[in-house]
Amino acid sequence: MSTEPAPQGRQSKSSRTSSSPNAVSLGSATVWFGFAYGGAILGYLAVNAFAARLLHNDFGYFVITVTVSTVLGQLGLFGAHRGGLRRAARLENDDSEGLADLRRTARVVSAVTLPVTALVSALVTFFVAARADDQSRWLLAIGMGVLVWFSGQQKLWANYLRGFGRIRFASLLEGRSGGALVALCQGIFIGTVLLYFSDLRLAGALAAMAVGFAIPVFFAWLAVSKSWRQVDVERTRLRDVRQVISHNRHFASNMLGGSINSNMELWLAGLLLTSIDTSLFSAAQRLSLLLSISIMSLGVVFSPVVSRLFDHDNRKLERLLRTGASLAAVLTAALWIPMLVAPGFLLEAVYGDAFQGAANVLVILTLGGISNVLTGMCAVTLTMSRHEAIVAKAQWVAVLARAGLGVILAQQFGTLGLAASAATVTLGLSCTFWYLTHQRMGMWTHPTLRPDMALMRKTAG
Repeated sequence: MSTEPAPQGRQSKSSRTSSSPNAVSLGSATVWFGFAYGGAILGYLAVNAFAARLLHNDFGYFVITVTVSTVLGQLGLFGAHRGGLRRAARLENDDSEGLADLRRTARVVSAVTLPVTALVSALVTFFVAARADDQSRWLLAIGMGVLVWFSGQQKLWANYLRGFGRIRFASLLEGRSGGALVALCQGIFIGTVLLYFSDLRLAGALAAMAVGFAIPVFFAWLAVSKSWRQVDVERTRLRDVRQVISHNRHFASNMLGGSINSNMELWLAGLLLTSIDTSLFSAAQRLSLLLSISIMSLGVVFSPVVSRLFDHDNRKLERLLRTGASLAAVLTAALWIPMLVAPGFLLEAVYGDAFQGAANVLVILTLGGISNVLTGMCAVTLTMSRHEAIVAKAQWVAVLARAGLGVILAQQFGTLGLAASAATVTLGLSCTFWYLTHQRMGMWTHPTLRPDMALMRKTAG
């Protein structure tokens, strides 16, 4: 169980309603997510399409580098972004003590833990890239360090914005590739590298990804700063660092385990398979992740609602969660059917002719990805209701299963075996979260044939 301090100033009602002139209903928040989700998908596809054409057989290593930086960025946050969202969602407007604590946490992360993680990442990258020429080696190291810092900052401010009720802006910073705004910027910059600086190859692609974070992160920081500018906090001390790590350690373990689960097979491909097979698997895996974007992003939309309702009205919360899962299922079906019917065509359209050979890998991976949608927002429900410790334990069991099964099947059957391992463990983990949610909270999270859209319009997002 989390050791997070009791929230300061709990809501006097079981939920906020959209009757407030400044409130945004859960239904409106979902609509905003829909637009942002579409933009994030387009930007995500553009980034990967440009990178694949720039790097060719090195595309797999680009994907591995980006995913490693994402994991390290989450490690540097130590779960403060999710803990901050949960607490911010339960604050009252006059809770200066709670605001000060949130600001203190953000300062610790931004000034201490993230910079240290980014610096260590850059140093390790510099020594690992010993075979590269001096210019590329420095660019790789600097690009990795900046990418780690900015990816952590993006997640921190996006979660704080949503917790403070800045739904529209937060929606543009969430989802694949850091959300629509980040994906747009990254697509522009990596497209520029492809057209004018293609000789930089992997180093140039990483630099473009890092710079693409900068503008959205800056404006997100400005927006969050307005929420606590009237609250002063003392200079950061070692005690503050220890407190942030202690209060959010289960979130940190959960997020790190989740990130490793999402990327373990990519890293195994880089270790065990040829560069060509690694690129093929990476292309299929990146495309299959589109199936989970809807349920994962809706999970972020629903997170503040779960935080406010879980100990007040679980019946209402269950109806909301199953309605959201139904919406996610409809969105996902529109993507899943083309992946099953014409996987080779989709891979060729996005990545180029050389990636058609990953068609069967894509089909297998989608079978695991669809399980995330059919079991609903169970993991989010557990983490936002102070059951994050059990989620973390399940994540790490799955990590061990992926490592063991993935190595065996990859060595025996190559990319198809690695895809089968990924799909099997993903299915098992999704079903475990679904069962644990019912066992711990007495509610189901899978889609329903009778979604309650009116309830979403009446509930504040």
